[in-house]
Amino acid sequence: MSAALGLCCLTATAARGEVCAADPQTWAEALTEQLPLFLNLALSRARSDFQVVLVGRPEAELLSAEELAQLLPDSPAASASQGFRLYFTTLERRLVLPQQPEREDNPLAGRRSETLQLAYEAYVLRATPRDPWQLVRLQVTGAGVPVRDVTEGLTAQAIRRWQEAGCPLTGDLELTRPTL
Repeated sequence: MSAALGLCCLTATAARGEVCAADPQTWAEALTEQLPLFLNLALSRARSDFQVVLVGRPEAELLSAEELAQLLPDSPAASASQGFRLYFTTLERRLVLPQQPEREDNPLAGRRSETLQLAYEAYVLRATPRDPWQLVRLQVTGAGVPVRDVTEGLTAQAIRRWQEAGCPLTGDLELTRPTL
């Protein structure tokens, strides 16, 4: 309940684009609130059968100077950079229809849904406090799914599209305008 109240207040006080440079928890909450929309668009473009139903509450942990140095081993800016590790989950579902309808009078008879719960670990960095956060690495795991790097996958693409859109919050009408 407090998370929902926090997000309603966040929506009222944050101007468009300010979220992109907000503190890690604010950024993470805004992202996970909008991720189903952006990820479902990416899944639809990729013609996936799955659809994101829910994104869990995010957890953000600041990275230590040592962890930043490991992420940016060849960068002299590593000591000036800021970063955090973000954990979130998704619940995805797809409808599975039988090859042959079980009943002629009801073609949807025998349908079932499959769900997939995935756990993500993201590394997000920025050079200075005024800069927007940038996703640099994304890993995923789930039941029976080994940890794998999906930094260039659909979820990472959805996160980057959200960032490119100015890190919009719920109710931002810019999302509904067609792109030319």
